[in-house]
Amino acid sequence: MGLCLGLSGIWPAVTAGADASPPAGPNRANKLWYDQPARAWETEALPIGNGRLGAMLFGAVEKEQIQFNENSLWEGDESDTGNYQNFGVLEVALPPAKDVAGYRRELDIGRALHTVTYTSEGVSYHREAFASYPDQVMVFRFNADKPGSHTGALTLKDAHGATLAIESNRITASGRLKNGLQFEAQLRVINEGGTLAATSTGIAFQGVNRLTLILGAGTDYLNQRGKGWRTGELPHRLVTERIDKAAKRAYADLLAAHIKDYQSLFQKCSISLGLSADANRGLPTDKRLVAYRGADLKLPTGMAYDGNKEAAAKGGARDPELEVLLFQYARYLMIGSSRGALPANLQGLWNNSNNPPWRSDYHTDVNVQMNYWFVDAANLSECFAPYAEWLYSIREVRRDETFKAFKVRGWTMHAENGVFGGSSWKWVNPTAAWCAQNLWDHYAFTQDKEYLRTRAYPVMKDLCEFWEDFLKPLPDGSLVAPKGYSPEHGPEGVDGVSHDQQLVWDLFSNMADASKALDVDAEYRQKIQALRDRLMGPKIGKWGQLQEWMADIDDPKDDHRHLSHMIAVHPGRQISPLTSPTLAAAAKVSLNARGGQRGRG
Repeated sequence: MGLCLGLSGIWPAVTAGADASPPAGPNRANKLWYDQPARAWETEALPIGNGRLGAMLFGAVEKEQIQFNENSLWEGDESDTGNYQNFGVLEVALPPAKDVAGYRRELDIGRALHTVTYTSEGVSYHREAFASYPDQVMVFRFNADKPGSHTGALTLKDAHGATLAIESNRITASGRLKNGLQFEAQLRVINEGGTLAATSTGIAFQGVNRLTLILGAGTDYLNQRGKGWRTGELPHRLVTERIDKAAKRAYADLLAAHIKDYQSLFQKCSISLGLSADANRGLPTDKRLVAYRGADLKLPTGMAYDGNKEAAAKGGARDPELEVLLFQYARYLMIGSSRGALPANLQGLWNNSNNPPWRSDYHTDVNVQMNYWFVDAANLSECFAPYAEWLYSIREVRRDETFKAFKVRGWTMHAENGVFGGSSWKWVNPTAAWCAQNLWDHYAFTQDKEYLRTRAYPVMKDLCEFWEDFLKPLPDGSLVAPKGYSPEHGPEGVDGVSHDQQLVWDLFSNMADASKALDVDAEYRQKIQALRDRLMGPKIGKWGQLQEWMADIDDPKDDHRHLSHMIAVHPGRQISPLTSPTLAAAAKVSLNARGGQRGRG
């Protein structure tokens, strides 16, 4: 579930502003929907999130499976990245259903509300689920149009051997990770009609009219090194307080507060690309994607395709409203995984493994930067704050390790990074400068000088000090970044890699502009500008290409998927058709050689 989304093809249609509202007509739906339950976590389950808590829902008729996360549940420490952890699974087991009809599973990203509806033996069932930011809990509602229709059992399965305490209306799971991080999850059960009873494994419910589940979780993580990365208290008090406060409120009030808060962000940006055909609009989302992509893609086993076959046979059905849905879904995921102390990681905050791919970390050789490229342009500036806070919080750890490794001031990072400042796998020295590019871009959008002064500028200055000490002079007096590699292409240990040079150029330029905006460090600003002007600049090679390395060794037949030497074009600002047309033309040659005309990148 990667958050990265390329948006370059649809920028012109975006409208952002405090008063922006969703477009009228079919585009207003903003819904993903399916006519069967999810079977696979990675491709079919649907996410909800409030920035800190998140869950993946499957929607099966006889068993609702709710896999959940809390974004500070991390293994690791200051010397090791560790792994982002799965928290656990809440299961709602129901009796076998007969004569099921009208099944629909839906995620309304305009309201951040997940629903499941179906009928069984003449009874209409309706489930709702949402992750509330104002109440800091997740809420799950089971309803039916016939009294007493809900009978079953609830179990809370923790992924870390937690101690379970089971009461008639509450399950508490508390424990400690290997690194000492303390955690707790609580489930509060509210029944209207019927009965609840504690069992050895969970809570049984019998003949309930409506069932409301309130799930909360937390850890004792604190993003401050000076306090040992801990709050100093168990998470129990805060989790209990949130759960009990929410339990005292009417369900309708919880839902209304959630939707109002969510839409205060979501409705700040709309996009219109035109209308889709009715045949596409009426399809479930999975079948709609097949129609869009073309008939060469096969449906999952057991799924029938009954829509727009003619368009699919021609290579894909034009569906602009589906493209709008993709854009808004990216915004939905960002709102759901980046509101709080920690930013979105490789999987947002949704993770069902204790050993996830690439640790589900903050991967800084491209991924975390790409997560945050679009947030300001998509009018979600509020979601940027956790990223800036994380970078600021790890400064001292990174400074200590960088000095130990290189005997220089400032700091840099490995490619893999965690929440305690730990960093691993391999040094990719310009990655921190790339993160700082995000920091400057956020200021460029918001013009928030307090943010620039207290968060972005200190980080940028640290990183400039690193490169001030680390750059290597060539015999002609120009400066190059030593011992680099072009992610993820290689080779390693090469001086003057274009990727590195371009990022350092941007860092120095942004630092100078930030110093000027804050009216500070005028002398240091001049020093950094002088260093920038000595950097070896972009080179054009023997077949007219923008060189990936200092040496002219690019192979015109190489179609590697990474275009690391294009950072100066985007998201950097060193190369532009308006200011450097010759270099821009060379970049176009390289892009075409890599397969840009075939849609690769």
